[in-house]
Amino acid sequence: MCSGVEVNDRIITFGESAPALPVLLRSGEVLWLRWGERHGIDSPWVAGPCARLDSIRGGKWDRFRPVPVKLPVQRYMERNASNKPYWAKLQPGEYVQGLVATIGEEQRVYVVTDETPPAYRHVSDRWPRIIRDDATENSD
Repeated sequence: MCSGVEVNDRIITFGESAPALPVLLRSGEVLWLRWGERHGIDSPWVAGPCARLDSIRGGKWDRFRPVPVKLPVQRYMERNASNKPYWAKLQPGEYVQGLVATIGEEQRVYVVTDETPPAYRHVSDRWPRIIRDDATENSD
């Protein structure tokens, strides 16, 4: 799962109170949306910061009218079982893939995760899905 990101030299961690992530719109503007839901909160939202790609494809997110989006971050952080952080830097034209979920008029964003690349399997069994400029459509 994704524990933190860096955006314009600012570190945002999921452990913050009501963290938000940037969502890149088709217009090029950035919309900031609340990031997931904290564990232990009585809420209709899915607890945690992430949406597993296999769960999305399996229809488990359909009730949230999921929309794939690009998250324009410079780096993202994963933590291993000992809580040691591992930072990965994105290359130009790369984005972390996000999923915008909607309940009524409210939206939240979750980081889409997939299998971990071989070089990072010692860190975590899930890893943010990285996409390139033309890999997904964005919400407006």
